[in-house]
Amino acid sequence: MPLPPADTAPYEVLDDGNGGGALALARGRLNDMIQNVGGDILKVDQPFARTYCNGGWRRMQHFLANLGYARLVDEIVISALPVCKSSDPASQCWIDWTGFFDGTQVWTNYALPKRCSFPLKIWDRVSGFNAGWGEPLKELMDGLPATFKYPRNGIFDYRNDRIYFPGTTIPVDLRVRFGQYMPNFTTQGETQWYQQPVPIVGATDALADFICIEATDGRDDVDSQTFKTRAEAEAKLIFNRDVRLKNRSNVRRRPRSGPRNAYGYAY
Repeated sequence: MPLPPADTAPYEVLDDGNGGGALALARGRLNDMIQNVGGDILKVDQPFARTYCNGGWRRMQHFLANLGYARLVDEIVISALPVCKSSDPASQCWIDWTGFFDGTQVWTNYALPKRCSFPLKIWDRVSGFNAGWGEPLKELMDGLPATFKYPRNGIFDYRNDRIYFPGTTIPVDLRVRFGQYMPNFTTQGETQWYQQPVPIVGATDALADFICIEATDGRDDVDSQTFKTRAEAEAKLIFNRDVRLKNRSNVRRRPRSGPRNAYGYAY
C-alpha cells in the first residue's frame, strides 16, 4: 500500500494576497493602532514595505537567537579537509565562507555555508574511516599556541569571522554546529519577495508586530512600545516550544558520592 504524500512544512508566506500572512496582519494592526494614518503603509508596492519587513524579520531572529531558539542552530559536515601544507609550528589554517586555507593556498571547494554566523561546537575525526567524533575541539580565547602538526586539530580559535586551527598531517572530516540567521526576503524568479515563506512555524503574530515596530519607530509613534512588548511576548511563545521539548528529557542528578550499584550504594 503506497504511503500518503508527506505534508509540506506549515510555513506561511508574508502576504498571500487574501489577507493572510505576517505582512497582511501587520497592515491591519497598523491601520487599527496608528493615529491619523489612512492605511496603505505596508502595501507591497510601497518602496519601503520590503525594508520594514526585512527589518522586522532581522529583529525577530536576533531576539530568538538571544533566547537560544533551536531553529537558528544547524550543523554541517565538511569531508576530507586537506592537510596543512606548512610545517612551521607558527602557521595556522582557517576556514570561512570563502574557503579553506591550508597554510599556503585557499581551497574554495571547502567552505562554511553562507548562513553560518558563528560556531557553537566543532569536532574533527580522521577522514575515510567512519570513526566517531569524540570530544569537541577546545576553543582557546587568547589565540593558538605555536604547536607541531598532528593527525587531529584538538583546538581552534574563532576571530575575524574565521575558524582557525593548527592544521593536520592527514585529511580530517570537520563537523561544525553553528548559529545561523536566515536570509532576507527577496524576489526570486517569478516569486515576489512578499510571496516567500517565513521559515519559522507559527511566527505570523510575532513577525507582524516586529514589522510594526519598524514602521512606528521611524515616526516616533506612541504605539511603538506597545508593539515591542507584544512582539517579544509572542516570540517567547515560539521559544517555549523548545523549552517544552527539552523539559521532556529524562535528566537525573549524579550522586555527590559517585554512581550507585544495583543495591543502591554509592562507590
